[in-house]
Amino acid sequence: MSAGDDGSEAPKAISRCPICRKPSLKAHRPFCSKRCAQLDLGRWLKGSYVVTADPSEEAYPEPPADWKKE
Repeated sequence: MSAGDDGSEAPKAISRCPICRKPSLKAHRPFCSKRCAQLDLGRWLKGSYVVTADPSEEAYPEPPADWKKE
C-alpha cells in the first residue's frame, strides 16, 4: 500500500460499470449488476459493437507460388 506525503493511504481506484458508470461488483465484474451484463450481451448480439479491421489487409492472401490451378 502506498502512502501520501502526509502518511495517509492513497485512495483505491474504483472500477466503474461500462453501462451505467456505477461502481462494479465482484459478482458481476466489470458490471454492477446482472441487468447491465445482459444489456451489454444484447448489444454484442445485435452488432452494436464492431471491431474494425485494417482496410489495407486483403481478405484472401495470395496463393503460394508453386500452387497450381486445375
